[in-house]
Amino acid sequence: MPNNQYMTYEHLLALRQEHAAWRLLRADYAPLAAAFFYQVFIAPKRRGIEVQELLDALDMFIYDCNRQEGEFARSPKDYLEMWADSSYGWLRKYEYRGDWYYDLTAPAQKAVEWLVSLQKQDFIGTESRLRTVFNLLHEIAQETDNNAEHRLAHLREQAQAIAAEIKAIEETGEVKPRLDDVQIKERFLQAESTATAILADFREVEENFRELTRQVQADVVKWTRGKGELLEKIFNESDIIRKSEQGRSFMAFWRFLLFSQQQDDLQKTLKQVENTAALKPLVHEHSLTDIHHEWVQAAGAVQKTLAQLSAQIRRYVDEDYLQEERSIYQLIGRIESKAVDRRADIPAGTFMEMEILPKVQLPMERRLFAPPKKTRLDSPELVAGDGTSGSIAAIFDQVVVDKEKLRANVQDCLNKQEQVTLAEVLAVHPLELGLAELLGYMVLASKEQAADFGEEKLERIVFARDGRKLQAVCQQITFRRGAGRF
Repeated sequence: MPNNQYMTYEHLLALRQEHAAWRLLRADYAPLAAAFFYQVFIAPKRRGIEVQELLDALDMFIYDCNRQEGEFARSPKDYLEMWADSSYGWLRKYEYRGDWYYDLTAPAQKAVEWLVSLQKQDFIGTESRLRTVFNLLHEIAQETDNNAEHRLAHLREQAQAIAAEIKAIEETGEVKPRLDDVQIKERFLQAESTATAILADFREVEENFRELTRQVQADVVKWTRGKGELLEKIFNESDIIRKSEQGRSFMAFWRFLLFSQQQDDLQKTLKQVENTAALKPLVHEHSLTDIHHEWVQAAGAVQKTLAQLSAQIRRYVDEDYLQEERSIYQLIGRIESKAVDRRADIPAGTFMEMEILPKVQLPMERRLFAPPKKTRLDSPELVAGDGTSGSIAAIFDQVVVDKEKLRANVQDCLNKQEQVTLAEVLAVHPLELGLAELLGYMVLASKEQAADFGEEKLERIVFARDGRKLQAVCQQITFRRGAGRF
């Protein structure tokens, strides 16, 4: 619930002008942006999407829209670049392993989910929410009560209820269901709504950590005092984030999520719940089977942002050891300092002059295209043959690696376990084309977010080729389920 100071006229007026979520809601093409964001990011619960894939999706989405002639005048590329601009703040563009990706920002997700909430609901479960409120309040009261007599009375009451239920089952041999079909449906939809909301919360947590990273970068650029003072300031701010209520809640969630016993219990419970007869009509549209992997992927993005913050601190610590590049760092520092000062208010016209101007080559100064000269063979020693001699087998003896087959081999192994190394994949699907196929797996891993190269771990790949046993030594490659295309 917002504080009263946040619902004043002045604050809301500033919020309307500055907040990205409100900016999206009042945009002329809000239906296009919101519908597209929901279709490609929120509904399928996806995060980072490669640029070309998102461009193709937006192109097809605009084509399928029932629009008036000339309504969407911009190209899909222009729309994505515009939405990723800081003045809009609806998409975040970032680089990962040489490829560029787009992800939805937390304000954009809030705006789209608010639009979703406007849809009239055919079924609203109030009884399950009331029970949730009572259960939470009872849990707080019980877990904070230090009175031994109260605790013993509560435990005895539970023991009597359990003993009575055991006796009834032993006498009748029947188990009476405690929930009817409506109550089951209520609770399942509430669980699905809460599980999906967790994914949205992760985007906001990630944005908070990223804001800290940007602040660290700005401090490094503009800092003029000693390095020790700056590092102390950075570490204090990092501790504030990590030790805040939000940071502690996230770390507790992360530890709970990675606990194998909790994962097994969640999967077992989901399987049992989705097999309930009352939920059969809902499971197809509201399945929670993959929610664990989606949580891991979202939480992993937050951990990645924390790693970037650590890398920024480490880069600053190491800079002084590069004495030969000190002048370059000073020049870059002055440029970045001016850029940081002007970030919120970009001036019009010329605001910075350079002593050395780059050489500009006008189009008419460039040489015209010259077609390559054709080589003419004119030698009396060359005699045309009739094509009957010689073998053409070498033309057809080519090695072609099917990348989709390699991807299917990895997916086959990931269906049985959360992560798998390349050596484990090859133990099930041995190399058939030798080194070319091994390189194909490496190329596949380099383009997937769900794969990692172990810098310190090596693995030996043994394979047969032309009747000989060969061995290749490479970095350990690990494929993980729940990210990228796996």
